Amino acid sequence: MFISYHLFFYAIGCLLFVMGMYAHPIFFIGLFIYCLWLLYRFNMLHLLIIVLLCIGLYFSNPLINEMPSTIEGKVIKVSENYCYVQCHFGTVKLYHDEDLSYGDTIKCEVEDYAMNNASNDNAFNEKTYLYSLKIFYKAKLTALISQTPHTSLYTIIESRFSSNQDVNDYQRLFLLGQRSSTIDEDYTSLSQLSLVHLFALSGMHVHILFSLLTQLFGFIFQKRLSKILSYLLLAVYIFSIPFNISLYRAFFVMFLYDLLKEWFNQLDVLSFLIIISLYYNPYIIFNITFIFSYFIYFIVLLTQNTKYSSLLIYLSSIPIVLYMNFQIPLITVIISSFLTPFIEIFYILCVASLFLSICEYLLHYCVIMFQSILTLLTDMNQFLILAKPNLSFIVIFYIIFFYILYLKDLRKPIHRYICILLSLILSFSLYSQYKIYGEITMIDVGQGDCTLIRLPMNQGNILVDTGGNVNYDLAVNVIIPYLKSIGINKLDYVYISHSDYDHCGALESLQENFQIDCVIDSYEAYREIGCMKVSMIQSDQVYTDANDLSLVMYVELPAFNVLFTGDASLTVEEDIADQLAELDVDILKVSHHGSSTATSTTLLSVIHPSIAMIGVGKNNLYGHPTDEVIERLERKGMTILRTDEDGMFHIRFYSKSYYVFR
Repeated sequence: MFISYHLFFYAIGCLLFVMGMYAHPIFFIGLFIYCLWLLYRFNMLHLLIIVLLCIGLYFSNPLINEMPSTIEGKVIKVSENYCYVQCHFGTVKLYHDEDLSYGDTIKCEVEDYAMNNASNDNAFNEKTYLYSLKIFYKAKLTALISQTPHTSLYTIIESRFSSNQDVNDYQRLFLLGQRSSTIDEDYTSLSQLSLVHLFALSGMHVHILFSLLTQLFGFIFQKRLSKILSYLLLAVYIFSIPFNISLYRAFFVMFLYDLLKEWFNQLDVLSFLIIISLYYNPYIIFNITFIFSYFIYFIVLLTQNTKYSSLLIYLSSIPIVLYMNFQIPLITVIISSFLTPFIEIFYILCVASLFLSICEYLLHYCVIMFQSILTLLTDMNQFLILAKPNLSFIVIFYIIFFYILYLKDLRKPIHRYICILLSLILSFSLYSQYKIYGEITMIDVGQGDCTLIRLPMNQGNILVDTGGNVNYDLAVNVIIPYLKSIGINKLDYVYISHSDYDHCGALESLQENFQIDCVIDSYEAYREIGCMKVSMIQSDQVYTDANDLSLVMYVELPAFNVLFTGDASLTVEEDIADQLAELDVDILKVSHHGSSTATSTTLLSVIHPSIAMIGVGKNNLYGHPTDEVIERLERKGMTILRTDEDGMFHIRFYSKSYYVFR
């Protein structure tokens, strides 16, 4: 058959085209080079097929129409405060306060919501994530017109779950692919250990369930009939629960290969599914589950008859793990192979517990045992923080990796190239930590202040304030991920300007979850940190207001000088005006998020900065920054950087020169 053993090449061409369209135009250069290679390696017909497939992908771009004010559809996924509703025009992420269940048909009035783009570098991008799931609409339910519940296999399975919350959580995770909020702590630990793929409903579980079904039907029916019945039941189950990329991939690879193995190999089937997935939703290239599931299965196929296959599979996953978590858990390579048999038993007990109460009892102890193991592993684990990998690192890494597989297939020595690969990882680690430039970054923490000062050549990493949000752990969800994403594994100093929650609320969590050498929250006259000099300016007056007790810091750097003012008011500005007049200020961190209670004409008459930084939440209730303050800054001809409009911004300096990135 002509396409047999060539589907892989077509899939690569389609991937490069889609990545060029939706990720970065540089992939078109890769596609052009790839097409030239195909023409040299095969013939014009193969190139023509790829061109036709790419034309089809170009015209299959999903149409995103305006969402109507009244929608009607089926609930296909539920969470605590939102659900996904499948309508005739597409799927909607719907926020609500109603009691909605999976499978319900609803009709409701909605208010359109904008999807959130990431305001901080390397942060979670809701829009990209939802697009990767083929969800192009987001709304708030304003009025529920009708709700019709429907019984499904999902609801039947759910009704059989244990009343014990811990057991229920893992039954839900293993059998429905749904994560409860009560399991968040365990799930976070699994993510950090890079073990989520073992516990999320995935290909491994499909194979286990299929094996159980064929053995069960094998007692009654012939082998062929038992296999057909197993596939039918498995299909009913898979299509009755929320869409799961890894699950669908495993099922279709297994089923299609079994059906077409006389004509196609497993790689052909995988490649066919990749092409179909790209036609179904080209944005799927941004889905980390798609990338991880398909790529790792591809590596499994390449290494299935190779010695040390598990080690090679782990090695191949390093760039993906780094892309997700910015760090490599050193213990994972050792424990994953030992945990796999335990996970298989765990999953079988979850299935059996739906029918046998004794299995639910055993499952309860299995959960207790696993949580103890997870705690032990978390305590034992050490991380190698490397930063988010750039495209150059990923390309070079996989060129070397696939060359190693090629040499191994030829039974040639690979030790030299393993060393080169490890050297690449070490070089990337050094590159991410020892930057030749310094940088001031104002992190978007909403209504609050949080500024990172990164000195060149790892001379010091300093955080000025941490921000704070009573409903959200900023340290765990925003600050720490960003620090790790740029290769910072510890903070040398954290300065806290004053005690307001929006300046120090995240400090406690930051101390618990990240290494901090020193916290400074009181006046000290002078400190030198690498090439940075920090002086504090203090008034002789006594203040009772917390804002007026803010530390006023003058930071001298090779390229510019910065004045941090916390939330100090007009009164403080006037009291220290004489001291400020002696300073050469290039950058002003605007006090109190641009409130009219600060940044007076007196202040701006004694200092002459060219840049103003404002940490402020978008559409905040306080009206910060005020028009009055913005007008004063504009009259001085200053460049105004503000997190509500610019998101995270950087002022990067090389020796005496500096550049603004926003």
